[in-house]
Amino acid sequence: MTEIFTLSEFVFPYTDYRFPGQNSDEEILFVVRENEVIHLFRLSLVFGMGVAILMAGWLVGWFLQANLGWGVPVGFGLITVIAAAITMILGWWWQQQLWLKSICIVTTKRLTKFVYTTPVNRHTLSLPLEMIVDTGSYTKGFLQALFKLGTFTARSSASSSGLATDASDRVNKKYFYIENVAIAEDLQQYINKLLSVFRNHQGNLQDFRPFIPHLKGKERERFMQEHPEYWS
Repeated sequence: MTEIFTLSEFVFPYTDYRFPGQNSDEEILFVVRENEVIHLFRLSLVFGMGVAILMAGWLVGWFLQANLGWGVPVGFGLITVIAAAITMILGWWWQQQLWLKSICIVTTKRLTKFVYTTPVNRHTLSLPLEMIVDTGSYTKGFLQALFKLGTFTARSSASSSGLATDASDRVNKKYFYIENVAIAEDLQQYINKLLSVFRNHQGNLQDFRPFIPHLKGKERERFMQEHPEYWS
């Protein structure tokens, strides 16, 4: 089986992928992570931090020499360059690991995602299909508008823990987000179909067509002809 956290892209068929906690009768229908353009944007911030360290070192050296008459040792400049290089290399590796390992998965049983806060630490969120009451997709913020990305959200009712309906601490909703993806609206429509199948045709759920981005019209018809084992 393929190590799902090391792949730079996910392609159909998804049958070779496995994730921690996957049930033996649970099929993967789609795997996605944040759009690569967001990843590149964050890498540019890391590069900017390295440049900022170089500039800060140069300004400190200039200030000491111009205003205090202190000579700046050659080693000071070398240390600045090393610090900037370490920041860029470590920052690039750190961001690359977080981007590769933080993924969202749609299966025949649930929506689940692994969010890595460090290269070795993660938290996992799951929302069973039977708990989803509605879905949505939208664009929020400057970056999503600039790069034509969106956010998918699924909402479920949650336990109120016995609190009164007018209690300020009562929790009525839980939200599951898949952020910064280019196919948020298409994914919403697919999951709406998946929910309908889950509720009305559960016996045929294992053969339901996986989600393949940008598969529409004649391309979808061709896909269904080439893969008669699936239905939609």
